[in-house]
Amino acid sequence: MVFAILLPSFGCKREPPPVPKPRLTLLGAVSVRDLTPPDEAPARLDVEGLERALRARLLATGLFAVEAADAGAPNGVTRVEVRAAVDNAEVAEKGLARAHVLVRLETRPEGVPGAISEELEGAGEEKYAVPRPSKPGVPGPGAPHTLYDGLVRRVAGDLFSELAARRHLRQGAPEALRAALTADGGELRIEAIRAVGERHLASEASVLLPLLDDPDEPTRDAALGALIALGDRRAVTALTRSRSLHDRRELSKIIEAVSILGGQEADDYLSFLAGSHDDEEIRAEATAARARLLRRADATAKGP
Repeated sequence: MVFAILLPSFGCKREPPPVPKPRLTLLGAVSVRDLTPPDEAPARLDVEGLERALRARLLATGLFAVEAADAGAPNGVTRVEVRAAVDNAEVAEKGLARAHVLVRLETRPEGVPGAISEELEGAGEEKYAVPRPSKPGVPGPGAPHTLYDGLVRRVAGDLFSELAARRHLRQGAPEALRAALTADGGELRIEAIRAVGERHLASEASVLLPLLDDPDEPTRDAALGALIALGDRRAVTALTRSRSLHDRRELSKIIEAVSILGGQEADDYLSFLAGSHDDEEIRAEATAARARLLRRADATAKGP
């Protein structure tokens, strides 16, 4: 009987706990404002048509509950304001339509599960062929009005997609994060790196360590911040063995990072810099950082 009870625990792999389903808010009003000066407008935007199209695009992102029952309680309502301005330039038979879009998303009441508070901005352009005038000396009709509506939809839609990708990284399964971490680069990878730190996913730390030597500085900084959030002291070894002692800007970052991470290796490194670096300011920074490290270590040893 004892064998029968214990056998399942040895024969089965324990599955990781399921990722909780993210709480969603309801999508409230989606308003569009055309900020193009009337006397400069190559076309007036179809505001009502844009509001319908952008509302459908937002619902398709999966960021919002379709019905109140799907959102859970307490329910929040997210209102969206889209401000757009368009212009164009024409030279001979070639034209260029441009759109600038600002999107604000705010959930009320604040602080409910799934609340969104974001301001997004983007721009886009599209080439077109300038129609020939019907009579000599008479200006042509310019680009069709629908071109500008489509351009605003595209720019706003791209902003919605980026927002959805970031939110899914912060709320979705670790597998989605891992895929973004191993991508070629870009804002989405940086968002994934930050999400690892914010969600304290220690299982992904080994993927972050090589990124400390990435040629892209924002990527390096994001990886360092995430490893500090995880408290992974392997970062101390990676930092102190791979960085030049003569890059003052990078060295200042390392000094602060290793003092926060702590440990004997960090103490030894800061002691070395404080006692032997040829830059007086670096010696002073290292001395102050080591003092902070020792105070934190002492406070930890004493306990609450």
